[in-house]
Amino acid sequence: MTNRAQMRRAKHLERSARKTGKWGKWEYTHFSTGTAGKAGWVREIVSAARNDAYVVLLRPLKSGVHHLAIRTASNAEPPWRDLQRIKDELGYKGRFAFQVCPPHERIIDQADMYHLWVMPEGYEPGFGLHPLDEATAPRESEAAS
Repeated sequence: MTNRAQMRRAKHLERSARKTGKWGKWEYTHFSTGTAGKAGWVREIVSAARNDAYVVLLRPLKSGVHHLAIRTASNAEPPWRDLQRIKDELGYKGRFAFQVCPPHERIIDQADMYHLWVMPEGYEPGFGLHPLDEATAPRESEAAS
């Protein structure tokens, strides 16, 4: 259980780490399937990584996608640059990752967490801003068939 002094200290460390970019080393905790939570997707978490700025729950899916659930002590929304850094530092540097806005009836919003869905190695979305993204996009004739 976290007391008020521990929470204040965690929030202070987080603010300082996010401001300076000096997050500290990632520390990992590994779980047996089903031990991280009692129900839902939380039961599928296999490990957690934490540093002075963020805590990330890691959940591999059968499809090869990896779900990263990210949060801070202050419930602050991570900026894009931090999400990119988290993905890269946790071993997914060469992969695409997405945030998802599902249809309204499929929203699960039980905690102030931010989610990344890291795609399998070699996945190409076929869209983006980089010139190489155009090369992977399906041609109109391919899309019509």
